[in-house]
Amino acid sequence: MAQASDIRPHMEVLGSDGIHVGTIDHVDGDRIKLTRKDSNDGEHHYLPLSDVVRVDEHVHVGTTAAAMGLLAVAGATGFTADHGAAPFPPVKNRQVEGARPRGNYYLPWIVALIGLLLLFLLFRSCASHEQATTTTTTTAATDTAAPAVAPLPVEAVKLPNGRSVDLAPNTLNYELQRYLASNQPTPRTFTFDKLNFDTGSAAIRAEDAGNVDALALILAAYPKARVTVTGYTDARGSQPLNAQLGAQRAQAVATALTGKGIDKGRIATATGGESDPTDTNATAGGRFENRRSELTVTAK
Repeated sequence: MAQASDIRPHMEVLGSDGIHVGTIDHVDGDRIKLTRKDSNDGEHHYLPLSDVVRVDEHVHVGTTAAAMGLLAVAGATGFTADHGAAPFPPVKNRQVEGARPRGNYYLPWIVALIGLLLLFLLFRSCASHEQATTTTTTTAATDTAAPAVAPLPVEAVKLPNGRSVDLAPNTLNYELQRYLASNQPTPRTFTFDKLNFDTGSAAIRAEDAGNVDALALILAAYPKARVTVTGYTDARGSQPLNAQLGAQRAQAVATALTGKGIDKGRIATATGGESDPTDTNATAGGRFENRRSELTVTAK
């Protein structure tokens, strides 16, 4: 038990749940007297010194603040625990014409209210946990998914070798074909508008395979063109691992093109790792945009 000499006036008293109970007025023998300003009824209340579990900059008691509130009610009726009385003695009314004293009819209501409060806090905590879990799961799922993009209108483009390819305006393949057909100088870099990668993966996604097929048709129609494919990552992971993953992504694109008949001698690969991001790495959508690949035409 704490020593009375350790307790000084104006120290805060905290319940076992860490909630403020009151402020020390002074130590009265084996009791602690609390100041009136912390009392709803404007009276001093007392706590048994034996209820103090430790003293530091605060006085810590082994009873919760809710229970201390009940003790305060008891104290207002003339009860203090160190007097050895029952915790909640009957509240006696003045007898009028032989009326019998009233018992503790308020006690069940107080206990019921405390129980309802605890149930409310429990349900609110469970609801918050479920919402946080749902948010985390949704974020993790969308981190590897492409942002929804409305389908673009396509245009049938005639190639020099007599073949045609369907290309959507303002896409890499559309701009690349126009560039290869022009007299504009090299080099020039194009960012794939639809050739991104899932987290930690160098595999070309099924929904992007058509983009690679169209690129192969264009390169086949311009046999003098030489290109460099550069792979990039988001900022998660170490720089050495990201540099390696970027190289693997570039090689995956090059391998897909050679599989479509493009001479591997026309395709070089490089890695940008996590450098030169095109979007923020703070969001799932931004990280998806940074897990990209670029195509640089070095000769045509």
